[in-house]
Amino acid sequence: MPAREPDCSCGRGPSVAQGKWYGVRSYLHLFYEDCTGASPDWDGDGSSPHGAWAPLIWKVSLSTGTLFLLMGAAVLAAGSLVPPKLEGIGEEEFMVLDVQAVRYNHALGTCRLVGMALCAAAGMLGAV
Repeated sequence: MPAREPDCSCGRGPSVAQGKWYGVRSYLHLFYEDCTGASPDWDGDGSSPHGAWAPLIWKVSLSTGTLFLLMGAAVLAAGSLVPPKLEGIGEEEFMVLDVQAVRYNHALGTCRLVGMALCAAAGMLGAV
């Protein structure tokens, strides 16, 4: 029986031995065993028609968006659920301003703002 070239360009698998192709194989057997990962429009030089960066870009944007969403939800929850401190102590005539409480309340407001920004960024990355 003369040796014949496989239909795919990967050249891997148990039915390919030293460049010779043995026997009659079905399309599914050829696809799943001998040419795993090769598509019919594969160039053979390692580049696909859609570009090698497309799968990497959507995986990175999806994972980054998920990470931003989780971090944003945690920061937003911390800024919203933690009770603020009283800034002013005393009567109308004698009012003492607690500077640490002002900083603390400002940090809570910043947490809410950063949380909303991270959730918005996650939404944009998810849309991409």
